[in-house]
Amino acid sequence: MRVIQTIASTRTDHGGTSRSVPALCDGLVQIGVDNHFITANDADPAVECILPIDRSRVHLSRASAAIWQLGLGQQFYRLLSHLIPTRSKKAIVHDHAIWLPTNHAVARYCRRHNIPRVVSPRGMLGPWAMAHGGWKKRMAWMAYQHRDLRTATAFHATSEQESNEIRALGFRQPIAIVPNGISIPSVLPLRNTKPYRQALFLSRLHPKKGLINLLRAWHAVGINAKDWRLVIAGPDDGGHRSEVAAEIERLSLSDDVTIIGDVQGEGKWQHYVDSDLFVLPSFNENFGIVIAEALSIGLPVITTRQTPWKVIQEQELGWWIETGVDSLTEALGDAFAIDVARLRDKGSRARDVMSTGRSWVAAAEDLRCFYSKLL
Repeated sequence: MRVIQTIASTRTDHGGTSRSVPALCDGLVQIGVDNHFITANDADPAVECILPIDRSRVHLSRASAAIWQLGLGQQFYRLLSHLIPTRSKKAIVHDHAIWLPTNHAVARYCRRHNIPRVVSPRGMLGPWAMAHGGWKKRMAWMAYQHRDLRTATAFHATSEQESNEIRALGFRQPIAIVPNGISIPSVLPLRNTKPYRQALFLSRLHPKKGLINLLRAWHAVGINAKDWRLVIAGPDDGGHRSEVAAEIERLSLSDDVTIIGDVQGEGKWQHYVDSDLFVLPSFNENFGIVIAEALSIGLPVITTRQTPWKVIQEQELGWWIETGVDSLTEALGDAFAIDVARLRDKGSRARDVMSTGRSWVAAAEDLRCFYSKLL
């Protein structure tokens, strides 16, 4: 069985999918699957892209401003033709995300050659995501996207919430609910001593992540936040950082809130370790790898009910709240009011709950079984 994973890009500023898809590829290769990976290599050498470890199974198209809309999909089409033997009955394509020319090209190839195709929407079929983008998405939905999804062989969802979002749009194909794996370093950096307690936001800076709500809630908490600082870490996405910076200035939060930009590797884990609370008030998440990482190293978490993390409420690992400034203000106020020992107790429970977290090999094994059934 040959499996081919396809995704338009794995730029580090494109969020968790840029890490999860290459990690899935590594897991599949580790369990002996003939897995290949097609993606675009960004034309800007300053932009980092994440790739699987086995580069011999990586097949790159070159992206550029001129080629992106017109030619990149065709490059994917040609690469699929090269990787799938004629009349092959043991090949399956797993396409990640939707809307882009590459996704449409993959759908066309698989329909034309009768190749099974699994689609991972990666959160892009959630209500907030469907509404964000307005008329462009409505046109794409009518022109090709609905048909491309309707003719998919099956779907992969990373949570029950995402599976429900797929079903709500009327699709009835099989769905494999396979959560992302998580990878935590065996040795974490030592915690730096600080004269204050620190809350951490770590994700791409995008309107979907609810950062403006977070700043307004932080301002509303007011004097109760005087012993706390907020660190905002993550790559800018579409210029949203300037909007966040303007809101910080408008609310006079410059002394309490710091934007530090993208962090990777050991620097990322250092910020987790140095923090006392993790906050991700997203309008929609299909999984939320950063939530899994924060819980795994013992941070209590504030996040919304639009993320698939009900366990936070069930096991008292933090606050699982409605979206909006009011509920976020209340959760921050609760977190700031409880003493250090109680907050750390939530973190300890989080670490215990996540100690049996799934590896990427386990996720790969579940998907290998799903692929085999489809074939």
